[in-house]
Amino acid sequence: MAMDLPADRMESALASIAAWRSNPDARCFCPVCSTPGLIIIDRSARPYAEWYVLRCEACSLDGTVHIPMAGPPES
Repeated sequence: MAMDLPADRMESALASIAAWRSNPDARCFCPVCSTPGLIIIDRSARPYAEWYVLRCEACSLDGTVHIPMAGPPES
């Protein structure tokens, strides 16, 4: 059974995403179970939102992180 990202783990999830963005080849740690090997898939629709899928085989995490953005300036 897949597990959603618990709200209290959002800060850890954002740290994992930031680490992955600065080095996509490095192994990231799961924000739930701290196991290395977190899979991060970028499904962002920039400049409107950042949207990431987080998956961990060790604890069955299958969650998303959505970060709304301001979007392009109006002309």
